[in-house]
Amino acid sequence: MSSRPPNLTFKLVLLGDGRVGKTSLVLRYVNNSFSEKQQATVQASYLTKRLVIEGVPITLSIWDTAGQERFHALAALLVYDITDNDTFVRVRKWVKELQQMASKNIIMTIAANKSDLVRSKKFDIQEAESYAAAIGSKLFLTSAKSGTGVEEAFLDIATRLLQNKKNSVEGLSPAPPRKGIVIVDEPEKEPPPKCCS
Repeated sequence: MSSRPPNLTFKLVLLGDGRVGKTSLVLRYVNNSFSEKQQATVQASYLTKRLVIEGVPITLSIWDTAGQERFHALAALLVYDITDNDTFVRVRKWVKELQQMASKNIIMTIAANKSDLVRSKKFDIQEAESYAAAIGSKLFLTSAKSGTGVEEAFLDIATRLLQNKKNSVEGLSPAPPRKGIVIVDEPEKEPPPKCCS
């Protein structure tokens, strides 16, 4: 009797400026849906997606943090709006933060989102491709609206997470430390109320 491989759960966090389409990407991937009137994310939320890669059942816990809470993750999908270069500049800042506080085994993938808004197929993504390669990442052109590249980006992350897990279990490389991505943006604490006697 053959034993089934255990279900692996991996946490993935989405990072990027507001209005770049993080929530829309997750909804496209998990529910295959898109809304033109997607509200800005105001509180942290997560969705899960179950899939099987190389015969191994995997659950991706995908966190859209809204920059409010503290979360641990093994991978980050860094999202920017391909029509707004300032959002790509912010991705570079996120990468620097992740490199300082996460282990070297953290998976980072960059999504150049809203590719459906670019009229010409001749837009320049060479800088983003070069940057992704330089940090050991991959760049995916995505469109939450049309679905282009969305499945591929998430599947690439899941596949690399599985490979890292296999390598650490099989001793092919040292096990990564139990250190993940920690996003901290806690609200200021209010002073305790003064009590009268």
